[in-house]
Amino acid sequence: MSDNQSKASIIEERRANLPLPEQPPVASDFNSADQSTVNVGSGGISDASDVRNDSQGVGREGTSGIPNDAVTRDAKGKKGLEDTTGKDYGYPQKSDPADSSELK
Repeated sequence: MSDNQSKASIIEERRANLPLPEQPPVASDFNSADQSTVNVGSGGISDASDVRNDSQGVGREGTSGIPNDAVTRDAKGKKGLEDTTGKDYGYPQKSDPADSSELK
C-alpha cells in the first residue's frame, strides 16, 4: 500500500480480498408464516422455561412464618416468627473504621 492511493482504491483493494459467502443473502419475507424464510430465531414454539416457573421455598414463601426482621424490636422474640437475621459479627478488631487508637 502506498501513500498516494486514494481511500476509494484502498477500500476496493481490501474488499476484493474478502472471501465470498457460500450462498448470497436472501431478503427476509416477514409476511410469511414459515419461520425459516423470516430469518428470526425467537418467537418459535418451545417448552416452558425454568425461569418462568414458580419456585419452591424461595423468598418469603420459603419461611414458615413472618420474618423476624420484618417486625419491631419489641416483637422479635415472639412465637410464630421465622429467624431470618444472621449473627452480627461486627468489625474485626484491626479493621474497625471507628477505632482511632491505631492513629496514635
